[in-house]
Amino acid sequence: MAHYVTIAYPQAESTPIRVDYSVDLSENIHTINCALADSRVPVWLQLRKFCFSSSKKSGGYVQMFTEVNYSKNMDTSLFLDLVYSSIMSAERLKMFDPLSKN
Repeated sequence: MAHYVTIAYPQAESTPIRVDYSVDLSENIHTINCALADSRVPVWLQLRKFCFSSSKKSGGYVQMFTEVNYSKNMDTSLFLDLVYSSIMSAERLKMFDPLSKN
């Protein structure tokens, strides 16, 4: 994988977890494929590989729900949300805000 982010969760002082990722764009669908770089991960983190899909709207990207990502425990779900927003920020991709007046 070409890029990575490090995420400290559940607290800023937690041991950071490196997430390697690649980004694919096909038509209006944006896909981020992720894999944890370290074999030593916290017990609560129930996924080692996962992906996110987003569809492009005029105001940015809207994340599409992927049930397998969010059928795990709450900490895994919150970690995945943090990974997604961190990658979108690192790639300078705007996330669609449905409450925005624009």
